[in-house]
Amino acid sequence: MNPIIDNGPKSMIELVRADSLVGDNSLSRTQTFLGNVIFIHRGVKLGCQKAIHNQSSNFIEAYGKIVINQGDTLTIVGDTLLYDGNLRFAKVYGKQVILRDKKVTLRTTKMFYDLNRDQAYYPVPGVLNQDSSKLSSKEGYYNTKTKYFRFNGDVEILNPSYTLCTDSLDYDTNTKQAIFKTFTTIKSKNGDISAYKGRYNIKTKVSAFQGRAKVTNTDYSLEGDTLQFDNTKGSGNADGNVVFVSFKDSLVVVGEKGLRFGDKGLTKIIGNTISQRVSIKDTLLIASDTLWVFEKPKNTPIDSSKILKNIAGSDSTNAKSQVLIEKQAKLKELQKTERESSQTDSTINKTPTSKDIEKIIADGKVEVYRTDFQSLSDSLVYNLKDSIIHFYTKPVIWNQENQLEADTIVITLKNNRLKLMELLQNSFVVQVDTIRNFNQIKGRKIDAVFDNQSVLQTIKVEGNGESKYFALDEKNKIIGLNTVQCSSMQFYFKTKKIKSIVFRGKPESTLIPPKEIATEDMKLDRFEWKTNKKPTKESINAKKFGNLLRNSKLVIM
Repeated sequence: MNPIIDNGPKSMIELVRADSLVGDNSLSRTQTFLGNVIFIHRGVKLGCQKAIHNQSSNFIEAYGKIVINQGDTLTIVGDTLLYDGNLRFAKVYGKQVILRDKKVTLRTTKMFYDLNRDQAYYPVPGVLNQDSSKLSSKEGYYNTKTKYFRFNGDVEILNPSYTLCTDSLDYDTNTKQAIFKTFTTIKSKNGDISAYKGRYNIKTKVSAFQGRAKVTNTDYSLEGDTLQFDNTKGSGNADGNVVFVSFKDSLVVVGEKGLRFGDKGLTKIIGNTISQRVSIKDTLLIASDTLWVFEKPKNTPIDSSKILKNIAGSDSTNAKSQVLIEKQAKLKELQKTERESSQTDSTINKTPTSKDIEKIIADGKVEVYRTDFQSLSDSLVYNLKDSIIHFYTKPVIWNQENQLEADTIVITLKNNRLKLMELLQNSFVVQVDTIRNFNQIKGRKIDAVFDNQSVLQTIKVEGNGESKYFALDEKNKIIGLNTVQCSSMQFYFKTKKIKSIVFRGKPESTLIPPKEIATEDMKLDRFEWKTNKKPTKESINAKKFGNLLRNSKLVIM
């Protein structure tokens, strides 16, 4: 404590009443009083059952049922009192020393009260009660004028709905704001919060944290260099090195800023985002400027149509709605014609059940990496319920040695494997054969079908079909370069070779012998092999928050 000083004029302690005077020493100027003793000193009333009053030193020793009253609100009770009238300083001891001030009650066993500074100090463990909260610490200070507490050592706030633990804490009883500057945890039924510095309102449960703060519950965690969070609504925002983890869906997203809307089931990560979704045999990596994660809404569903409209607005095709209408029929047709994998393979490749996340939207410089495909696009929408991914604004997708482009591309996954790829408007497919020739296929709309190992199986072209493909013999020698124009065509592949082709609608075909093939004959208009732009696991992890993503893998449950 700071040195005790008297800020006011000197005045003598006055006796108001006592049942009896049992001792009077004129030499030492001390008097002993018994029974309902009351003194008054500069507006403070002191009560006890026995008191020794030293008039020379202006000092009181008091025992039994100690009561200190200051004003209309403050009361301190205990068993023993030592009071210095010159310094206006009281020391109260007892099995239970209690300070009451309006709606605040503090219990301890030793309290020092400096009336000049309006400050009470308890150097031993104490417990503060306000409303339904109980605050405990090894020691503490209380300013009776500002109604401000400072707790030190093993600080704990117990509330029916949460528990707060820290080492030191300031608390404003008026605003019910708890302020801390050391590592603090808040545990509740809605989740746990940890931070090194910040504020927490024990009534509203709204927090503002700094110094690497994190909120965690059974479903997700949100972490950042700063964090503002409403623990009642499960909503808030994080800034700086943000990490969002959805445990049930094995999803991690990192970025510069995070917005969480718990009641709407929406998380938005902004700025150099990287997301990673782990499945049994594959991992999906997405890098983008912004990422939205939509969950099953707990209260008010959020409408994602405006986001989708903005993302798809720059597309040159309106065909995506028709694709969605035809989706069910196409999937049924595929299920009839494909050879079903064994039960063992189906179990291995099955996507983990998505218990919370329904949709992921990525926007701005989107890069995707999976072992079975990689892509570049301006934006994408991943519907986890249907295992369908839409890529917008002239995306490019690579699958093994295949390159596929269009204004819009729709991918369907089955058992977490690439199954169907629909290319809408200005479609272009490049397929590299076993001897590194570029087979090229163009058309208005192209459907690419893949087998159970995500290997290209069939390509179907509808409208304005063009192709250049190299015919090979059984020994993989070039027979010739075939150029075909046809409204509709279908290619069947086996071991990276064109096995057979079906043309419909009066095809125009030209076969160029091997020795007559010129360089300009080998490429369709708009051909560009872009494999140098293909995202890799390493290139995505090398981005700004790649280390943050790798260090966050351990928190996936």
